[in-house]
Amino acid sequence: MNKKTWWKIGVLIGIIVLVLTIDLVSKYVLDAKYYGDSLKVVVPHLFDIKLVHNPGAAWGILAGKQAFLIFLAIIFVAIFVWYYIKERNKTWLLTISVGLLLSGAAGNLYDRIVCGYVRDFILFDFWQNFPVFNFADVALVIGLVLFAVYLIVYFTKNRKKSNPEEKNGEKE
Repeated sequence: MNKKTWWKIGVLIGIIVLVLTIDLVSKYVLDAKYYGDSLKVVVPHLFDIKLVHNPGAAWGILAGKQAFLIFLAIIFVAIFVWYYIKERNKTWLLTISVGLLLSGAAGNLYDRIVCGYVRDFILFDFWQNFPVFNFADVALVIGLVLFAVYLIVYFTKNRKKSNPEEKNGEKE
């Protein structure tokens, strides 16, 4: 492996450690401080802290199906680790997206295994039906969006390479 690849792997590990630390420490502190409290306003009309022990996924979907959600998370992590290892062109976009995806999945997976539920605490005050979430969820969403952008760029570049008669997206 070249020096650039080692830097990217270092950044990947750094993202995982940083995001996972922020996620788990925030869950621990807020669980200890606000357990049993109903709501703490942080920024009025924007977001609040409401500690929720979520036994399911977003909006409580699959509540009580912890074994299935744990299995799904492990498969999800394995697929992204496999993809990152096999991908020869490890771009910065791929590295950052996989780092966010793995750290987000690991944060919620830890909660499911250790606690039996996921500790959520961020509540949008302006969006009444939006689920309560945590930093791992934020990392997962941003990571998925970045990975989708990576795939669009990747497949667009490969399509142009495989079809040389196309010029600027149009056939001559």
